[in-house]
Amino acid sequence: MMKAVSFLFLLLFISSVASAQFNQLILRKNGIAHKRYTEGSVIHIKTKLGLQYSGVIYLIQNDSIYFSDGGIHKKDIVAVLKKQPGREKIIPFSNEAFLYTNMGIPLFVAGLVISGEPFVTSLIAGVTLVYAPILLYNIKRLITNAARTYPIGKKYDLHILDLHPAEKIPDKLP
Repeated sequence: MMKAVSFLFLLLFISSVASAQFNQLILRKNGIAHKRYTEGSVIHIKTKLGLQYSGVIYLIQNDSIYFSDGGIHKKDIVAVLKKQPGREKIIPFSNEAFLYTNMGIPLFVAGLVISGEPFVTSLIAGVTLVYAPILLYNIKRLITNAARTYPIGKKYDLHILDLHPAEKIPDKLP
């Protein structure tokens, strides 16, 4: 019983998120922070030209947001979209990353069996470790399924917190 409690505590401790303060893009409503985006966050935006960009934020520097293929100035953004229009993925990361995590299940199970845990318990722990975040992501997605647009203007505005100088410099050749 004590092993199960300590294993559950270890699993909860490992899955907790700790983050340092990085450069942030803050969506504010009437001056109050409504949503925060950091480098590595997924964002969906609409520009003045009517183009929609969605992807992972590569860099937030000065007044610009950089994606892997280019950057957008903060003043060119007309709206921030809650979710990308169209069909959403059930698995929130790439197929390659999903395959790598599935390949880790037998290794995790083998390690627990070698350390003396029963096979069934080890298998349940390994499968839970991989599929619990996907399940929680989909539950959250079902609860907050509304397509919402945050228009930048009277109510909403974007603010960039540039806390640290960037180590990456976009469009600079080595």
